[in-house]
Amino acid sequence: MIKGSQLIGRSVIDMEAAERLGKIREIIVQRDGERLAGFIIVHGETIVGTGGKRRMIPASAVYSIGPDALTVRGSRMQELAELDNLPRMSDIIGHKMVTRSGRLLGVIDDMLVNGVDGSIIGFVVGEGVRGKLEKLFNPQRPRVHGYVRADADLHVGKQLIVVPDDALTEGEPSAHEGDRETVTPKTDEPELHPWEERASAESTRSSIWTRRTEAPAPAPTQTPSEPGLKTETARPVENYQHAGGPKAETSQPDREDEVVTAPPKDQSQT
Repeated sequence: MIKGSQLIGRSVIDMEAAERLGKIREIIVQRDGERLAGFIIVHGETIVGTGGKRRMIPASAVYSIGPDALTVRGSRMQELAELDNLPRMSDIIGHKMVTRSGRLLGVIDDMLVNGVDGSIIGFVVGEGVRGKLEKLFNPQRPRVHGYVRADADLHVGKQLIVVPDDALTEGEPSAHEGDRETVTPKTDEPELHPWEERASAESTRSSIWTRRTEAPAPAPTQTPSEPGLKTETARPVENYQHAGGPKAETSQPDREDEVVTAPPKDQSQT
């Protein structure tokens, strides 16, 4: 078991080409909330965190999560377009968790990952910034530490998650408690690596996570339509002038009218 925050900044190595590809910048999560979909890595980034080449690696290409680096297989690293539309770990962090009976558990501040196959064990419940400040002034305030299982019946909103009353597991799982390989029946098909098998497995539930950046597009402003409105309001005035109404002497013709109504050149001068 490893925390998602511990993966950020870790080196990524192509084990087949013996080449360092970069370091992990962000973790991509499947919409079912039960497994990782891939990673966003950067190479050549400056000290202040700008520049560099960005690329996405699918979870099916991962071979192992080591203490110092994430190893991947270069032959499996085809970039998938759908990865760019999936939620990130940063989209999950910050959601408040409330039980169905109305108890506030806390705020998600991390994610627990099974290092064997990339499945998500649960979401770490922290106190959040407000809770830490309250604890500073009230040390006797009861604290809730633990994680909510990823396979629980979660009802996810924009900023809030409602969970079953028994979804919280007190404390944290041991370092290897969640790192258990799933036993699958043997078939005549080629054996898949655990990460590849888990990434290609069909989801058992519908989508629960969405990207926070997926906001409805703002309504178009009226600025582009102003020229059209100006032309339309000028038509009644023009019709009024043709009907014999007073004609303003100070009005200047439009540029298009000058071209259309310009008198022909005097041919007698040639």
